[in-house]
Amino acid sequence: MKIAHLSDLHFASWDWNLSQMFSKRWLGNLNFLFGRRHDFDHDRLNSLPSLFKSLDVSKVLITGDLSNTSAPAEFLTAKKFVETLEDQGIYALVIPGNHDHYTQLSYYNRHFYNHFPSSWDGSLPCNLKEDGVTAKKCDTGWWIVGLDTALATSLFYSTGYFSPEIEKKLEQLLEHIPSEDPILLANHFPFFLHESRRKQLVRGSALQKLIEKHPQIKVYCHGHTHRRCFAPLKESGLPLILDPGSTPHLKNGGWYLLDLQENQVTIEHYEWKERWSPSLQEMESIS
Repeated sequence: MKIAHLSDLHFASWDWNLSQMFSKRWLGNLNFLFGRRHDFDHDRLNSLPSLFKSLDVSKVLITGDLSNTSAPAEFLTAKKFVETLEDQGIYALVIPGNHDHYTQLSYYNRHFYNHFPSSWDGSLPCNLKEDGVTAKKCDTGWWIVGLDTALATSLFYSTGYFSPEIEKKLEQLLEHIPSEDPILLANHFPFFLHESRRKQLVRGSALQKLIEKHPQIKVYCHGHTHRRCFAPLKESGLPLILDPGSTPHLKNGGWYLLDLQENQVTIEHYEWKERWSPSLQEMESIS
């Protein structure tokens, strides 16, 4: 089963409405206007649906920050991109990042879920919107589990929160999954506390301890950092950790192609070199 892992798409729309001055959105728009709009090339995403089809990709995992300021126009643009994947018969698994819950209003009203599914499997008693957890069982025996640990934050902060409530729901879900089935766990934030306090996942150490208790979690996919990460940590009792970087970023853009097999995972990282081209290939045993 082949999965493409994308992250931090940051579809943006300029908002000159004065109402933005009463939320954090003005900061996001200023950052975009004077910085980020020069750092991204979203046209690079246009060729991905047909490329994924040619590579036999069956699912695309997007680990958050589809929008820039959680504006309705941004969500609509992101949704159209996801629909181009679905038009190719590719199933999209999407979780929010901090930019998708950017303002207090968008967070408390969960505007993200007006555009993207909260549940990946209606037979499971949990969903992202209410529980912060969802999952999808794949035909190959793998499970893909998604977390929503994003929240609206104060100015200049972009932290996440692995709350005790989400921890409990995740534990309950993991107990439901047969112990012999391998799991790919997706979250917008890395659980290591290497980032500055303004960007960390609060209670990330609790998530790490939970992962260490469940060795069937073989792969951890995240975004947020805008830096590529490939960290095979099997010898430390942790899963393979992947961050593709911000996919449309001019300098650090990319995405991962994962081939999930019974006893191993084959990974290729694609970068833009006039077109999407593989720049790294690794194979990891998961037995």
